[in-house]
Amino acid sequence: MTRNDEDNSPLPHNYDGIEEYDNPLPFWWVALFWVTIVFSVGYWAYYHVGDGPSILQAYDVDMKQYYDQQAQAMAAAGAITDDALRGMQSNGAIMATAKATFGARCVVCHGEQAEGKIGPNLTDKYWLHGGRLTDFFRTISEGVPAKGMISWKTQLAPAEMMSLAAYVGTLQGTNPANPKEPQGELYDPASSTSAPSPGTTAPATTTKPGDPAPSTPPAKS
Repeated sequence: MTRNDEDNSPLPHNYDGIEEYDNPLPFWWVALFWVTIVFSVGYWAYYHVGDGPSILQAYDVDMKQYYDQQAQAMAAAGAITDDALRGMQSNGAIMATAKATFGARCVVCHGEQAEGKIGPNLTDKYWLHGGRLTDFFRTISEGVPAKGMISWKTQLAPAEMMSLAAYVGTLQGTNPANPKEPQGELYDPASSTSAPSPGTTAPATTTKPGDPAPSTPPAKS
């Protein structure tokens, strides 16, 4: 610190023989001190009172960016898997974004609660085009033009379609009000087998010329 040469006399107090001079702090130090006070007030107002993101929110944004990059790389390499889509389901930020995408793009046909309207019910165990997460991604990406399902690959990025497919996988068993009747085949993830939905008839077995006739079990006496 710089002593004040204009007034070289000590202050009128003494502590154990220690004298003190009234030497002001340098201007740059005082200015910096006040800047830190003003900054701290603004920081508190933005992050604790205003709309500033919390640490968890910033983490979710970073993870979403990471998944977006991974999704683009996997889509380019053709390596989109059920495990990759399942991993997205554990990220709250990605699922929140996918829910918003669903609300903006899908509720017109599938309903606010995915209960089914023009399109099928997405909350039961019956599926028209496969019940795996990768089946959902393919349907979203390629569409089903014959049934009015458009292809979204020209309007949504690969990461958006992947997160949307993952989100659809979380809807099963949500039990919405007034669900549409089941359509398609029952999907069993344990055995990866399908069965016709209730009210449908299984396809008849056909026999080609030259094949042995189907055997008939003997009648019980």
